[in-house]
Formats: sequence, structure tokens, C-alpha cells
Amino acid sequence: MQSEKKSLVVVQNASLSIGNLSILKGLSFTIEQQELVAIVGESGSGKSMTALMLMGLQPKKATLEAELLTFESRDLKTLTPSDWQKRRGNTLGMVFQEPQSSLNPTQRCGKQLLEVLKIHRNISSKEGAVQVTKALEEVQLHDTKRILKSYPHELSGGQKQRIMIAMALLCKPKLLIADEPTTALDVTVQKEIIELLKSLQKKYKMSVLFISHDLALVKQLADRILVMYRGSIVESGTSTVLFKNPKHPYTKGLLFARPEVGVRLERLPTLKDYQSGTFSPKIVSFSKRQERQDKIYATSPLLEVKELEKSYVTKVGWGKSSHFQAVKPISFSLYPGETLGLVGESGCGKSTLAKTLICLDPLTAGALYWQGEKIDPKNKAQVGQLRKDVQFIFQDPYAALHPSKTLITSLEEVLLVHDSKNNNTIREHALELLAQVGLDSEFAHRYPHELSGGQRQRVVIARALAVGPKVLLCDESVAALDISVQAQVLNLLNDLKNVLGLSYLFISHDLAVVKYMSDRVMVMQDGELVELQEADALYQNPKNKYTKKLIEAIP
Repeated sequence: MQSEKKSLVVVQNASLSIGNLSILKGLSFTIEQQELVAIVGESGSGKSMTALMLMGLQPKKATLEAELLTFESRDLKTLTPSDWQKRRGNTLGMVFQEPQSSLNPTQRCGKQLLEVLKIHRNISSKEGAVQVTKALEEVQLHDTKRILKSYPHELSGGQKQRIMIAMALLCKPKLLIADEPTTALDVTVQKEIIELLKSLQKKYKMSVLFISHDLALVKQLADRILVMYRGSIVESGTSTVLFKNPKHPYTKGLLFARPEVGVRLERLPTLKDYQSGTFSPKIVSFSKRQERQDKIYATSPLLEVKELEKSYVTKVGWGKSSHFQAVKPISFSLYPGETLGLVGESGCGKSTLAKTLICLDPLTAGALYWQGEKIDPKNKAQVGQLRKDVQFIFQDPYAALHPSKTLITSLEEVLLVHDSKNNNTIREHALELLAQVGLDSEFAHRYPHELSGGQRQRVVIARALAVGPKVLLCDESVAALDISVQAQVLNLLNDLKNVLGLSYLFISHDLAVVKYMSDRVMVMQDGELVELQEADALYQNPKNKYTKKLIEAIP
């Protein structure tokens, strides 16, 4: 008779609170040996706090209560700080969401990786270097010599996240906790990381707790899925059962709020739509879309880019320099009322191109035309007007807002610089801007840290609209948002586009989102424009091999 297989992790009726605020409520779940379990839910649902609880990293002020909280049958509630120190990074590994915050900015990446092995394995630097190189190869970082010598700021977001995964796997943990490890990654790299985690799980016979807000993504990965909402697990089951027959309205909202590649809806469903039960999806017909695009392309372009190039010069030695061509000769136009999508992997030149369009990073060669007039990057008045007409919406809304200024102050500041009206009129205008993005006056005196991610992004959009622009450059503007919040912001952008007659350059690594938003899509690879087509045509019949690879990687 075979002995009964013991669960690696057992959590039974666990609750966690900070003061009077209840964060986790009666959680019960197990993680079996060699099992891959996913937790999905929105920001604030308790996913990350659940992971921190298993690592003993919950806030010191937190009160934790549980009938059972065990790892390998050991009661985690009884562990001393010394016990936790031995377990973290050794039998328990964790990959955090934001690699830039997790890596030491003052140390080379190689030194940081070696440090993990020296602490937990006590091996020589020579042997450690071999293991570090092997770990980097396993996460598809093949240029190991450069990576090891690089500081974090010298690498792309995708490269930094892969270093964090390599670091977590160095000591071959029995449980790997991955907290949104692929959120900021390109679809191709995301697919590679998912496949990598699955193969490494089998290779090292470890368990994985994978945290995400994307149900479509975890479907490819998880044996079992736990759906969290407001600190509780509201639904659980195998991926097959959960996707075939979701029961909770929250689960349905997470499933269907993500844009589908095969269907084009007028508006994306949100969680509120599913909770109210009144949502009826409307599909955009081919003829209606064609009619709209005919009107767009019958006009003259707002922005014309002709053979634009951007190169950087770096010193590589005494008196020597190296040239890196970030953007190779590229030409395209953006029309009034158009959303032009731009996709490509990290480091392909998307953001660099966007910065050159408003002379934040002056072009090296080529020409830029705004409403038929050539832009001279040295003409301050001309560039100043261009930056009013073309506004940026950045990826990280928290970093884009001043942490010690209220929302109304941030908006008034922009209006005071660009508007000569009196203070009372400026206050009214600022409140109108908040209302325009769906935030009422009670938000006016809040600080950025008092808002959710979606609310912060709405404020950033309001600030961009303050100067009455004609074009918004949306650089990964919904990448960090939950699926349902992302749907709200995408719907908002489309509403604003229709009401204000805006044009967008919509940059993203999420091809499903780009297809939903765009009239045409540009594909960049290694600084070069490899394909430009009408959005639906590009997804149905991609001409370039690289484009096909990107589309095949969509979860």
C-alpha cells in the first residue's frame, strides 16, 4: 500500500489584518508537491499578501491567525527570524513583480546573483560563476558576459525580470512563488517564461504558486486556479472546469474583460457590467469599420515621419566610441482621429521613437512634420507648441505623478503654465478635467498614494488633456493595470477620442489590446519597421515572420 502523498503547503482558515483593516479573510487552500497553482484577482484582492504570508514577510504590525499554516508539515507560525532566513531563497524562492525595485541599482547584476549562492550554498566564486551563467542561459539571457557586468538600469525590463527569475531558481527551491512575473514582458518573452517555468518545474520537481491578474495567461500554466476577491477565495478549480463554467460574476468579469483577437466589440465589458447582469456586447461590423476608416484616410495627416533615425554614441575606451542605432530609418503618418498601434519586444525602439516625436530625444537624421510644417528641434517656440499638441501618457502612473501634491494641484500647475486665465477659472477647469476622466470632485484633494492604479492612470490622462492636445502618445499606458481596470481605461480612451477628436499612437506589448484599439498597426523589430497594415488584416494575414511569431504568442 502506497503512503499518502503529503501536501507541500497547507493553509486553513487563515486571516490577516492590519489594525481594523481586514486584508485576508478565512483563506483555505493547499499546494501539492510538484503542483502549479495560480492565484488570480485584481490589485488589492490580497494575492501578494497571501504570497508574503507564506514567506513570513507580512508587515510587522499585521495580525495573522490561522488554524493551519504549514510548509512541509512545519508550522510557519512558530518560525523564528533565523529560521525564516534559512528558508527564504533556499527552500522558498520568490520572484517579485517590479524587478527595478528588487535589484540593487549600485551593484552589477553578476555580483547580486553570486551573493545568493554565497549566502545559501557557501561555494567559491569560481563555482558560483559557472552556476550563475547556467541560470542565465536557462532564462534565455544568452549574452551572459554583458549581463553579468551590467547594472540594472542598463538592461530592459524583460531582461531584469529574467534575472530575478534566475536569482530565485539558483538554489532550486521546493516552492517558487512568482508574483506577476510576466506583467511587464512582451508576449513572446511572456510565452518563453511560461514555458520555462513549466519545464523547470518538471526538471527540479518543484511546486509553483503563480500570481497574476490575467486568467487567459494562467490557463496555459496552472493545474489549479484560485480566484481572489477582496481578501477571500470566491472560486477555485482546475483550469478546464473554471474556463468552461465560471460561476462567480467576478470570475466571469476577469475572463471576458480582456479583448478577444477574433471579435471586435464597441465597448469592453467590465466587472460592473457582469455584476449588474445588464451588459449586452455589440460587435463592430466590417462595413462600419471600413466606413470610419475611409473618412480618416481621406484627410491630410497630422504627423508625418520621414526616414527618421536615432543613434546613441557611447564611450568604450580611451578616445574610442561606439554607435548604437536605436531606430533605423522609419517612415509613417498619423491621421486625425486615427489610433495607430505600435508593437514590438522590449528594446526594439518603441519608446525611443515616441520620445523623438516630441523632441525629448532629438532625432539623429530624417525629418518630422506637424500639420505639414517641418519641425526644427532647435526652434524652442516650435518644439514648445508641438509638445502642447502632442502629449505623453507614461507606463507607470505612480511615477508620473508628484507624490506630495494633490491631484487638483498637479492639474492646476499644468494649466497655470499654459493658461493665462485667473485662478478661479483654472480651478473649475481642473475639476472639469477630473470629471472628464470619470473622477468626481471628492478626488481633487487626494494624493497619488490614496488612489488605485486605474484611478492614477485616469489622473495622468486628465493632465495630458489639460493643454488641449490633438495627439496622445500612449506608451504602455495600461500595461500595469488589472484586466477589468484596463477595460475601463481603454473604454475611456475611446470615449475621449470620439468626443475630443483625438489621435493616438498606442504603444504596447499586448497584441490583443493593440488590435482592439487600433485602426492600423506598426510592428518594430531591432529598431526597424518590419510591417504596417490595417489592424484586422495584420492579425488575419501577417506578412512578416516576426509578426507571425508575436501573434502566435498571444495567450
